Amino acid sequence: MNVNTRVGLLEACQQISPKHPDYANLLIEEGFDWDVRLSEAPFDRLYLVVFRSVRRSTADLELLKEYDDRAYEEAVRAGGLLRYFKGQMNERRECLSFCLWESREQARAAAGSASHGRAAEITAQMYESYRLYRYDLIKLAGGELLFQPLGEQAQEFGAPREPEVSAKRG
Repeated sequence: MNVNTRVGLLEACQQISPKHPDYANLLIEEGFDWDVRLSEAPFDRLYLVVFRSVRRSTADLELLKEYDDRAYEEAVRAGGLLRYFKGQMNERRECLSFCLWESREQARAAAGSASHGRAAEITAQMYESYRLYRYDLIKLAGGELLFQPLGEQAQEFGAPREPEVSAKRG
């Protein structure tokens, strides 16, 4: 991907935003303005990791932010991160965040970083439950988007409140 193409894609991805206040309880493709932001963006396939969680009422939010910020900084340095959406916890302590990557390989490299590993170590004390979902985000002819769930085993802890099932076009 040349520099100009990547800059255009990065700018489009940075604008992805929720289109409904209850986005944490919607399918990932329905809760955000993917189609508006990415239909004209220059890409064929991206890699999306969605983190759905329910925080413990006793979670140390300052510690969580510290670990999250360090993992984010390391992910940016690793390269390939197009968008990190850090969701806000709702009144039921539910949260949805996601990372959009140029490739699965870049995401895996960042997930293997020391800061990401340390952040993962505190999940049991911070969350009642969480689940990771992985997708290939594919642009079809005409700019239509397909969120293709990957067959990998989802990582989870506890009982997620809302299972996500989709192979839906956005």
